[in-house]
Amino acid sequence: MKDLDYCDFAGWLDKTEKRIPLYGQIELTYRCPSDCIHCYCTNQPEGELEPSFWKGVIDQVHALGGIGLTFTGGEVFVYPNFLDIYRYARNKGFLINVFTSGGKINKATLDYLEKEPPLSIEITLNSLDRSNYERITRTKGLFDTVMRNIKEMKRRKLPLILKCNGLKENKDEILNIKKFTEELLGKGRFKFDSFVFPGLNGEHEPKAHRLSPKEIAEIENSDSDMIAEKKKQLDHQAGFFNPDGLYHCNSWLACYFINPQGILQPCHLIKECSTDLKKETFKEGFDRFRDLLKLKYKTDSKCIKCELKEFCYKCPARAFLETGNAESPVEYYCELAKAWKNGIRAEV
Repeated sequence: MKDLDYCDFAGWLDKTEKRIPLYGQIELTYRCPSDCIHCYCTNQPEGELEPSFWKGVIDQVHALGGIGLTFTGGEVFVYPNFLDIYRYARNKGFLINVFTSGGKINKATLDYLEKEPPLSIEITLNSLDRSNYERITRTKGLFDTVMRNIKEMKRRKLPLILKCNGLKENKDEILNIKKFTEELLGKGRFKFDSFVFPGLNGEHEPKAHRLSPKEIAEIENSDSDMIAEKKKQLDHQAGFFNPDGLYHCNSWLACYFINPQGILQPCHLIKECSTDLKKETFKEGFDRFRDLLKLKYKTDSKCIKCELKEFCYKCPARAFLETGNAESPVEYYCELAKAWKNGIRAEV
């Protein structure tokens, strides 16, 4: 039997028109002990849903054939019943990823995860320097706790991944963080995220910390693993290109995202075709995702015929955050597309 990776499997789903909620993210809470300078989900509505609600959603996703599930936040470990929900999903057979800052993991949690490990635990490590780390997180004392937990997870052989965001404050550290990760955990255990978004509440302050397209390209072009990963992402994006539509991603096909208020969305940024799961079923909402393909441009935006479209990470949701207009070009993404088209080398 031929092995299929996620991209191959998603392509098969597209061809067969059989839609399965293959992979999803559940954002349990917006609360977080950190106050990171680049966070896009600050000042969001308060309140969290009960474990019974999330278990019901997990049952519905499982019945539709869901396989992969990521728990995220905010900080998942400040949600009081996290392990209860984690245990429930794991017993259903889900392959679980956990996103965390690493600062709220106690011994009891580590003991449990050692016995019942997830597929991966991803910790964001944006600096190896205590002072700079706490400048980025704006949280005193957090660095030592996170580093201690990273070393303890390593000792317990938990499936740890370290990742970092590309920021002006850490641009000279990114490759060193990658090296640190590989020396500690081995190859393939590091992730780099070059994107910094405006806040979901309309705040643009996070953008002040993003790297320029030239800086991103120089960092990615200096590392063979990053070059390969970027090529894979762009090839995958081109494989699901929707030339006549407003949206040209494949979020509608096999992915989903649920925020702490129980709103089902195609991804964490796309608000169109969303569903309140407190009022409708998961299947009703997931079926609605296909309507993204029906959305067309209503203006003569230059994005429609742009030759860089297949290289561009601008989507209507990102454009709306940046400009308040889902159809507007975003110069920042235009420059990134130019850089990636030219072999991940910036021309700015």
